[in-house]
Amino acid sequence: MKALASTFADWLAWGRRGRANRVLFVLSVGLAAFVTLAFAWATIRPDPGNFARYFAFYWVWGLCAIGVLLAMAEYKTSPLRKGRERGHLFILLYIGALLIVTRALNAVLYYGA
Repeated sequence: MKALASTFADWLAWGRRGRANRVLFVLSVGLAAFVTLAFAWATIRPDPGNFARYFAFYWVWGLCAIGVLLAMAEYKTSPLRKGRERGHLFILLYIGALLIVTRALNAVLYYGA
């Protein structure tokens, strides 16, 4: 188990990240996780035509847009980018895709709201 944690920390380059980069990374991942879980729940329990829920998930989608801004700042300060290491765009690409997918999900799940 300890070896797995060490491998994961090495992949994240956690030891080489500065304080600001760590904060931006955690905020980006936290927002991405929240948006992912919220829309997973909405997919499992849709409520077509419910304007209040549509509006709430539109707001959650807005948090995803904020996540993109945080991920761009994280990318700009990332030690992975500076070393041209693999994986440095993962969180930015994930949140960008999440932004597109969640907007489409909101339109489909709450069509007519």
